[in-house]
Amino acid sequence: DAVVAPADPRLQGISDAIRVVPHFPKQGIMFNDITTLLLRPGVFKDAVDMFVERYRGMGIAAVAG
Repeated sequence: DAVVAPADPRLQGISDAIRVVPHFPKQGIMFNDITTLLLRPGVFKDAVDMFVERYRGMGIAAVAG
C-alpha cells in the first residue's frame, strides 16, 4: 500500500496568486499569467522554494529562462 503525502499547503497560495485569462490567445485556451504571482513576494518565494526542494540533489548546475 502506497502512502500518499498530503498536499503542500503552499500550493493553494500559489494557485490563488496566478491569474487565469480565459480564451487567450485563442478560444478554448486558459492562459495562466504568472505576473500576478511575481507581485506577491512571499508567495513567489514559496514557488521558488518548492522548485528547489523538488530538484535538490539531481545535479542541476544551472537554470536558464
